[in-house]
Amino acid sequence: MKKLFLLGVLATSLSYAQVTDQNGVSADGSGNTNLTGNIGVGITPSSSSPYKLDVNGQGRYSGNLLIGEPNGARTEINTNLNHKIYNAAGKKTIDIDGNFQGGGYLGVYRGDNQSSTVAMHSRLDLNMQYLRVEKFTLDGSYQEGAKLISILDSGDSEALTGLQINTTNAAVVIGDRIEYEKNKGFGLVNRFKTKLENDVYLETGNLGIGTYSFIDNGTTYKLSVNGAVRAHSVKVYTDWADYVFEPDYKLPSLAEVENFIIQNGHLKDIPSANEVEEKGIELGEMNKLLLQKIEELTLYTIELKKELDILKMKIDKNEN
Repeated sequence: MKKLFLLGVLATSLSYAQVTDQNGVSADGSGNTNLTGNIGVGITPSSSSPYKLDVNGQGRYSGNLLIGEPNGARTEINTNLNHKIYNAAGKKTIDIDGNFQGGGYLGVYRGDNQSSTVAMHSRLDLNMQYLRVEKFTLDGSYQEGAKLISILDSGDSEALTGLQINTTNAAVVIGDRIEYEKNKGFGLVNRFKTKLENDVYLETGNLGIGTYSFIDNGTTYKLSVNGAVRAHSVKVYTDWADYVFEPDYKLPSLAEVENFIIQNGHLKDIPSANEVEEKGIELGEMNKLLLQKIEELTLYTIELKKELDILKMKIDKNEN
C-alpha cells in the first residue's frame, strides 16, 4: 500500500513537472507558480526559441480564445459562437456565419508577387461588394480575371449585380468543364437549352446557329444557319428591277431569248441549277432578277397585244 501511494505521488509530480520554463522552473500544480521564461509543455524550452509556448503533444482549449489586441487586430475563436477576425481598426472582416456588415476583405495571396489571387471584398462605404479571382500567369504578373460584383452607383436605388470578366481569353461554360471547346473563341458555352428574354445585341462579331462558319465565296455573313429557317415574314433591303421600264433599256427579242435558252438551258441573268447547288442564292438579288423577267414578260405581252390589235383591225377591214 505504501508503495502504491509513493508511485501515485511520483506520477503526479512528473505530470506537473512537464510544464517548465527555460530557467528550469516547473509548475507545481498549485496555480501560483511564476514561470518567467519560455514555457514548454511536454518539452524543455530553449531561451533562443522564438515561441513563448511550446507544446509537445495534443492540446485542447475548452474556453474562448482571443489572439491579438482586445480592441484592435485580433482573431476570436469561440466555443459557443461563430469565429471572427478583426482588422487593425477593430472592424470585423471575417465572420464564419457570414454576418459581417461593417465591410472587410478576405484574400488568398501569391507569395511570389504579393497580390491576391482570390479575394472577397466588402466596402459598404463605397456601396460595393465583390468576389474576385485573378488571372493566373506564369510570369507572376498581376491581371484581374473574373469578378462577381454588386455595386450601387450614386443616384441609383438598386445595385447593379453581375459577372465581370476582364481578360480576352475568357469563357463561361454551362454543363461542361472550362476546357470544353477551348481556343475556339467562344465566350459563352451552354450545352443545355438557353432562354434569352428581351433584346439580344451583338456590337461586333457574327451569330451562328449550328455552325460557326460565316464566310461563303468571299462574303462574310452576320447570321449563319446550318439548317432550315422558319419565319412568318422576312424583310430584305435591296435594289429593284424597275430599270426594265426605262426608255433606254434594251429588251432582248424573243428570238434572242430562245437562242440563249437553247445554248445555255436557262434564262439570261438567272443562275443555272449547278450554280445554285454550288453557291446558293441571295434572296434579295434573286427576287430582283425574277422581277426583271416578269417586267420583261410584261413588255413582251404589251407588244404582242399591240400586234394582235393591228391584226384584228386588218381582219375587220377585210371582212367589211
